[in-house]
Amino acid sequence: MVDVAAGKYFIQNKLNGFRLFYNDDREDLGCFDGEMFEDQLWFISKKSNGYYSIVRDRKHLCYDGCALSMTDVARDNSLWVFEEDGDNKGFVRIINKVYNDNIFYAADEDELNGSGDENDDQVWLLIRKND
Repeated sequence: MVDVAAGKYFIQNKLNGFRLFYNDDREDLGCFDGEMFEDQLWFISKKSNGYYSIVRDRKHLCYDGCALSMTDVARDNSLWVFEEDGDNKGFVRIINKVYNDNIFYAADEDELNGSGDENDDQVWLLIRKND
């Protein structure tokens, strides 16, 4: 497990360079590869037992075993662990506490989801934004 300091981060996919975003006005969760915008900044904070919450616009990133979504209420399925990718120092896999699936983004299909298989599209870079 990787220890992550609380703060604001861009979460960028290593394979395709897309960054995770959430726009509360449009209720739109996805990935974007252009300019860095405010809706791509996530607040990561440590909870208990090495798990973290990933929050944007006061909503928690969660996973129900089938899809990623945003929720107003923090639950176990909105807790994550960051695990260093063995092949890519400084990069992490983001793994859900309940389902043990990795967040992935497949750019060709524009698919953001979770999977238990380990693939290159599940490797992420956390880019800290200094205030």
